[in-house]
Amino acid sequence: MIITCPQCQTKFQLDEGRIPAGGGKARCSRCREVFEIPKEPAPDPAPRPPSWEEIHPLEEISNPPPPAVKRRGASRWLIWLLVLFLLIAGIFALWEKTPYLRRVESFFADLRESLGLSDSSPASIALENLRGYYAENIHEKWIFVIEGQAVNQWNETRSFLKVKGTLLDARGKKVEEKTAFCGNILGEKDLREMTRESIQKSLSSQFGVSFSNVNIPPRKSVPFMVVFTDFSRSEQDKNSGTSPSLSDFSVEVMSSKKGSK
Repeated sequence: MIITCPQCQTKFQLDEGRIPAGGGKARCSRCREVFEIPKEPAPDPAPRPPSWEEIHPLEEISNPPPPAVKRRGASRWLIWLLVLFLLIAGIFALWEKTPYLRRVESFFADLRESLGLSDSSPASIALENLRGYYAENIHEKWIFVIEGQAVNQWNETRSFLKVKGTLLDARGKKVEEKTAFCGNILGEKDLREMTRESIQKSLSSQFGVSFSNVNIPPRKSVPFMVVFTDFSRSEQDKNSGTSPSLSDFSVEVMSSKKGSK
């Protein structure tokens, strides 16, 4: 340690271990002054660095309660029953709306034909044995029926053959058009007793009776029928028992699709 003489201010280097616990005296070697040397107190210990726990106090971790076990009861079965009910109701509604959907399909078929996008042509499906005749109907008085055979002249099976019939008056003017899928034929009793809606629905099945309009082999034929119920009639025709006057009719192939085998 360094001590200083109070008389001459001379500084001396002194071993601290030689100073008694209560202090001591020393003589200055320069001015011979005797002075007391106090015992320096021990330095305070260095402060202890804070522990990790003091810097980051621990938080009490609470264990979350286990998730509640869902009980599978009657509610699950009720949901499945509701889904099943909605599915059945949707199928029934689609079935009831089938005539509307068929009219939409017929519209797009006509559009494809007018744009030249139809996948069939008259040369590929031939129409034979055409016959047109009037028939009495208890609801419409008179209806006009066209029957014939559609022959597959493709070298592959064809399905969903569809034809369009047109009625012409004495001046060659178009009176009425109707479309029908091949393979649907009505008997004499059906033509006489069915309503116009029932007739059109019966002739609108694209599969035909007993799937007769599906996968028709090459050079095989399928029958078809087109029924007209809305053509114009004069008052004289309406009030008389005679059939209305029509000049001519025509039938053309609208579309067909490649068979599945």
